[in-house]
This record gives sequence, C-alpha cells and structure tokens, in this order.
Amino acid sequence: MPNQRNEKAKKVAILTNMVAPYRVPFFKELAKWEQIKKLDILTCVEREVDRQWQVENDNSYRTICLSGVTLNLAKGKDAKRILHFRFGIITYLLFKRPDLLIIGDASWTSFIAAFFCRLFFINYFVWNEITTTSKVSAGLVANLRHWMYKGAKHIIASCSMAKDYLLNNAVPNEKISIVNNAVDNDFYLQQKAKWLPQRAKLRKALGIEEDSFCFIYVGQLISRKRVIETVELLAQVNKQTKVHLIVAGTGILENEMKDTAAEVKFSNISFCGYANPARLCQLYTASDALILLSEDEPWGMVVNECLLMGKPYIVSDSVAAGKEFLRRGCLIVDYNFLSLTQVMGFIENCQSVHDSSVLTPKDMSYEFLKKL
Repeated sequence: MPNQRNEKAKKVAILTNMVAPYRVPFFKELAKWEQIKKLDILTCVEREVDRQWQVENDNSYRTICLSGVTLNLAKGKDAKRILHFRFGIITYLLFKRPDLLIIGDASWTSFIAAFFCRLFFINYFVWNEITTTSKVSAGLVANLRHWMYKGAKHIIASCSMAKDYLLNNAVPNEKISIVNNAVDNDFYLQQKAKWLPQRAKLRKALGIEEDSFCFIYVGQLISRKRVIETVELLAQVNKQTKVHLIVAGTGILENEMKDTAAEVKFSNISFCGYANPARLCQLYTASDALILLSEDEPWGMVVNECLLMGKPYIVSDSVAAGKEFLRRGCLIVDYNFLSLTQVMGFIENCQSVHDSSVLTPKDMSYEFLKKL
C-alpha cells in the first residue's frame, strides 16, 4: 500500500444510523490519515432497539448524536422498520460546514442531509449497501433515493451486488467505486491463535460430540435470517451424519427455534445468547463452519470473522460478503434449490481456511481516501 500522502487536509463527516462495533476500527484508521483534518461520525441514535451491541468509540474521531425524532414501527411479525428524522443534521451542516459529508444508511435523515448539502454547496458522497436482493421501498422513497444518487459527487458501493443495484438504478458506472467492509483483523487472528489449542475443551463445554460436525450461526434470530429453516435443514442432515449447531445471538424467534428443534427431534443445539467478541471467538473456534442462509444480507460481517478464524462457510446467494470473499472449500447456495446432497458434500469436503488476506480496516480506509 502507498504511504500516506501530503495533501490539503479535509474536514470529513460520516452520517450513519448508529456506530456498529465493527465500524470502529475503520473510523480509527480513517482518522489517522494526514489528509483528514477532522473526522465526525454523525449518528441518529446511540443504538437501535433491536441491537445489543456494546460500542467503545475512540477519541481519534468525534461522535455526535443528532437531535430529532426516531420512529420504531413493526415490520412483519419479528422485525422493525426504524425511521430516523434527525433535523440536527441541518444545523451541523450550516455551522460546521464539513468539506465532505459521506451519507450512509440513516433512513430519512439521509435525504434531509442530501438536500441541505445541495442548498449549502457542500459536497457529499453516498455509501451504498443496498444490493440487488434487498427489499427496498418504492414510490416516493425510491424517487428520493435516485435524486440523492444524482447529486452525489461519488458513490461507494460495499460490494459487487451493491454496485449492480446502483447500475440498475441508472447510476453511471464511472461514478461508482467498490470498497468492501472490514472488521478488526488483528483481533480475530490473535484470538484464533489464543483459543485454537483449547478447541477440544471448548467443544466439550458446549456438549459437542467428538465426531460431530459443528455449524455456527451468528446474528439476530429473525425470519429474514431463515433461522427456523436452518434448524429444520440441519435436523435432516443429522439423520445422515452427526451435526451440531451453535447459535450465537438473540431475537424474537429463539423460542420458536427451540420448539422447532424439539418437534424435529434435533437436540444438538447450543443456544449461547449474545456473545461479545472475545466469547464469539471461542464459539468460532469450537465450530467447523459458519452457516448463514439469509434471504437478504447486504454484507454479513460474520463472513469476515469466520474466515479470519480459519472457518469455511455455507451461505445463501443473498449474502454479499460470501460472494466477495469466496474461497476454496466455501459454498454459496440458492436457498430455493438447496439440497441435503449439497450440505453433505460440503461437510465431507470441509477444510480449514488458511487465509488471512481479508481486507483490513486500514485497506478500507485507504480505498475511501483515494476517492476524497
């Protein structure tokens, strides 16, 4: 990677719904560059209602929670439609006047920000994670989104599927750059080295039999993630070969998952609840592979994590990270045509992934910096 360059430093702000823990390493790296005079992270809330994250921000950047209103609406039987109307973005742009605003996913606040950037002659980028499989609103919201794209100086797409979505919405190819998401690689590699010698002990503590193949699911227990279907699938696989499932996460479908497991007589499940990063690395170590069959997954940070922990994955073709980071021994499936034969073949040919070349937060920050 080229060394840091000496250019006129810029005041940069990033607008997002909230600070996710996996974003902190990226923000820290971005703030280190000499070209960044000041980095502000503008949020709508500290944490949305359906998250249990514990975030420790860094003093290398400033986090500002914008004033305004947030509506938490029901969306289906187990999901939330969260609408942010954070009018504090107007006063921020008027008085702080950043050289560049990067507009991420901030609901209606994104559109408000784009409008006032135009009004105040402030350049803005759009950071897009909507993909070709995402379920997005039509009508007025779609029109506003197109208008926002049109006024952006540049658009960062998180993956090829996100770029394809933009191209399908008439955004010129030359206006789009792909920058993949990153997690704290060093942390996961260190944790891998720490816990690998204790793998047998960790598996025993979780009740995983020595000859069982162990999948791990990490995430919210909601219908979009197909968690009930995952239990049903592995119950069928278990009739042919011993499998175990570690569930790291919480959600409204946890009891239904347990009921389903009882109905199909699949008892080899460890429900571990929310796992902080250190505990999660223990669970990854105990497992053999990640499984994620989501019907919509704009990225999927767990794919980064499992690869760094040396684990292959089986994911649906809606998981963007699975496609971006596809490695030998990993499997991408069309869920509608998923068969037991595919899963059995994956298990029989499974091997550790000895690849730590997943994009780092520093790489990610540099790719952003090149576009500023």
